[in-house]
Amino acid sequence: MGPQPGDNAPVRVSLRVTSGGSALMHEMVPEGRSDNASRGDDDPITMLYIDGNRLLLTHYCDTGKNRPRMVGKLSPDGKTVEFDFLDVSGGTKNGHMHHAVFTIIDAAHHTEDWTYISPEGKPAQAHIDLVRAK
Repeated sequence: MGPQPGDNAPVRVSLRVTSGGSALMHEMVPEGRSDNASRGDDDPITMLYIDGNRLLLTHYCDTGKNRPRMVGKLSPDGKTVEFDFLDVSGGTKNGHMHHAVFTIIDAAHHTEDWTYISPEGKPAQAHIDLVRAK
């Protein structure tokens, strides 16, 4: 996972409804990232969707080169969704995303906390404070 403790590198996150309203696509673009996918410079995409009575998240990971799935649980106040690891496709040789928390502050501001598990089994956290661009 790119961010290290104390790293305040800018990141752009875009969210858009897709697939006829059946999914929300979350794309993260780190500052300074080139657009050359042949060098691995592609961006992580996360899809959020309802499956039966569950909110699922599938993270198409640029670092782990895998697709972990997580199940979301809404907080009683309706402002936080916590996603717990369900399974992963593509192996964990390069580590994997394991946990995510999305917290709504207001209509133009939310935070994201992501936990990545390294190939050695060590967790690393990233906190992202996002404000809607006008």
